[in-house]
Amino acid sequence: MALNARTAWRSALPLLLLTGVALLLPFGWRAVSVLGACMGRGDGCALGELTADGYYYLEAAWNTGWLSTASALIGLAIGTGAAIALLRLPRLERPVTLLASLGANFSGVPLSVALLLLFGAQGVVTASLQALGLSPWIDLQGLGGLLLAYVCFQAPLATLLLVAPVRMLDATLADAAATLGASPALYWRRIGLPLLLPSLVEVFGLLFANAAAAFATPFALSGTAAHVLAVRIAALVSGDIFAQPELSALLALLLFAMLTAVIGLTRWIAARLRAPSSESAA
Repeated sequence: MALNARTAWRSALPLLLLTGVALLLPFGWRAVSVLGACMGRGDGCALGELTADGYYYLEAAWNTGWLSTASALIGLAIGTGAAIALLRLPRLERPVTLLASLGANFSGVPLSVALLLLFGAQGVVTASLQALGLSPWIDLQGLGGLLLAYVCFQAPLATLLLVAPVRMLDATLADAAATLGASPALYWRRIGLPLLLPSLVEVFGLLFANAAAAFATPFALSGTAAHVLAVRIAALVSGDIFAQPELSALLALLLFAMLTAVIGLTRWIAARLRAPSSESAA
């Protein structure tokens, strides 16, 4: 049965309302509680905690932004290369897509255990390097270890998201470029990648949000020592000594604002990039 646009919107309205309430109600409640604490009594305001202890919590926000950006860019580069390679080897698309689906969901505790078995203090790679008289090249407890863990699930996800946009490129453009003497590298640099740029920008926004909201992977690798916003929020809610719900609410609002800004900006940039092509087609 074919649905027109109005019927489709009416059918999706209950789900959209439920999703909006689930997202906006906690945000509004936490925002009101934080503002009420800051306006009602000065000692309950959590804003001052952001700059306390040598900007400890702002450093966690910086680490979250840095890790999310770096892992998204690395994953985007690997995913783009894999999607382009699958275009030239279509027989491998199904098995690679299957493996990428598994890799995109292989995060949290399983990924952390696998990395610890390889690169941990008693890991296989670490023991092999020490037997050769070499020092381990990565510390899983630091930002480098977190970046490696994030790339392990960001790159497969980027591959899954970019296979379809790469396949939708007009094959006659590559044939015309080859007829005019352009190499495959020149074609992708001057034609293919510019056409893919809106999709690349949108995928970057999704990868950024996927990494910024990750909790299980950094917590399984480093526990509460992982200095990222998701872990800091959870630590403040549970509280090693006492809970700080006002500060955890403020950090949650900060993370929400960061994700909203990045996703909104990438969507706006992608729309602006698609606008010239739409106007020329019209």
